Amino acid sequence: MSDLYNYDKKKDEQTMIETDTGKRKKEQYIENLREGDVVNDLFAVKVKNAPRTYKRGTWFSLTITDKTGEIDVKFWGGDNKDRVKRLFDSFKIGDVIQIRLGNVEIYEEKPQISINENTGGMRRCSPSEYDVSDFIPALEKDRIKELYEVVKKEIKNIENEQLKNLINLFFNDKDFVKKYTHSPSAITHHHNYVGGNLEHSVGVIRLCKNICEMYPGINKNLVIVGAILHDIGKLKEYVTTAAIDKTAEGNFIGHIVMGDRWIREKIDELRNSGKSFDQDLEDKLCHMILSHHGKYEFGSPRMPKIIEACVLHQADMMDSHVKNYIQMMEEGRKNTDDDWAFIWDSDAGRKRPMFLGGS
Repeated sequence: MSDLYNYDKKKDEQTMIETDTGKRKKEQYIENLREGDVVNDLFAVKVKNAPRTYKRGTWFSLTITDKTGEIDVKFWGGDNKDRVKRLFDSFKIGDVIQIRLGNVEIYEEKPQISINENTGGMRRCSPSEYDVSDFIPALEKDRIKELYEVVKKEIKNIENEQLKNLINLFFNDKDFVKKYTHSPSAITHHHNYVGGNLEHSVGVIRLCKNICEMYPGINKNLVIVGAILHDIGKLKEYVTTAAIDKTAEGNFIGHIVMGDRWIREKIDELRNSGKSFDQDLEDKLCHMILSHHGKYEFGSPRMPKIIEACVLHQADMMDSHVKNYIQMMEEGRKNTDDDWAFIWDSDAGRKRPMFLGGS
């Protein structure tokens, strides 16, 4: 890592950082940062919070990430508000920044990085300076291959010809398969890593199969196809660079409606090629996609009105909530060796006690 420029710093002049030459691997990962550490490394920007004033000047906060986790950053500037604003505007979400002489502190029982502009700094890095694999957590290639084999097996076992033609129209497209197997399922909350949406989809498939075995009279073919396709809108909703972010279409429309539109487009392709697809079947499948979040307040355009939609919603809810709980426990264990800790619960909107010890 390059050092600070060697120059006589004038009064009120912000500390500058030299640009690195060539690509480098990270040395300091977030999961290993401890109180008192001095941070000199590269991180991806996940969240930016606009500059605000405090008694000594202007400050802003960030959330930064690498493949091992995330941490909050506070940059403490002086009374030159314009200078701090220029620094804040010099990078955006998804960029990689270099942090120099940041100090790890504990705030509200969590580590954070504090940077004082008189001694430290940050700058935006060019893509030639870093490897994206250092910043985005991802499933191992073998794990992705294993999970995709589960999906392929379920596709092979679909007996309804019309549903099989539809699912094959998606999965015979290599670009679709690559996105399906390497997309995250969220920015936060659950399965927020490369391959996460594939893992989530397989979890939903398995839960749906168990429910169908427990209760007779459910259209298993329809449920499984719904489980495989329920989150395909996320392939267009999220973009993965050095961080996970939403596309403009994702922000405007959302993955539920985008998935519904995509499925209807493929059904139209089938019909235009001379293959039949019953309108009733289309309506039921698309209703499952539109209702899989279960409630209007959860962003669902429809509430489940058929048993297959109910099954899909409950399986989706269970897999996402269980995984979110596991991820909260894993994050808590990074910050303490105690059996109990207060962990932020995004669903509850507050911290709550969680048991982190063994079962």
